[in-house]
Amino acid sequence: MIIVAGLVLLVLLGTVAVVVGFGLTDGDGSKPQRPEPPASAPTSAAPSTPVPAASPGTPPGDVKLVDDRGSVTLAWTYPVGAEGPVVVAGGRVGQELRAFQELPGGSTGYVVYGLERQTNYCFSVAVVYSVAVVGRADPVCTDRPGTSPGAR
Repeated sequence: MIIVAGLVLLVLLGTVAVVVGFGLTDGDGSKPQRPEPPASAPTSAAPSTPVPAASPGTPPGDVKLVDDRGSVTLAWTYPVGAEGPVVVAGGRVGQELRAFQELPGGSTGYVVYGLERQTNYCFSVAVVYSVAVVGRADPVCTDRPGTSPGAR
């Protein structure tokens, strides 16, 4: 019985070899000609114009303020090529702004919590280039309805 099974296995393997070998030729013994994949057209990316790096002292740009009364969301653009940390300063309208938060370089937003709902505040965002060079944006301020003119 083992001999018969071995012979059947031998015949099957031989048949598979012939079928596979025949499939790799055109039937007349020559190898089939496979079409070459189409050559891709050369692509040329449009040269991008590099954005020049900001000069030291360039402040954050486009500073925006969204007032939700209990919090204020600040957003800005970080100067291209700058590497220094961002310092957020703030205070009540009419008072000196004081730095209260330092963020990593490249930061573009911050939310200030714990504000009095009936008081107006101003905020400034700055990039520290070095100990001697700081780029500070113009302050942005809340304009809360119902606050007295002196509180603004």
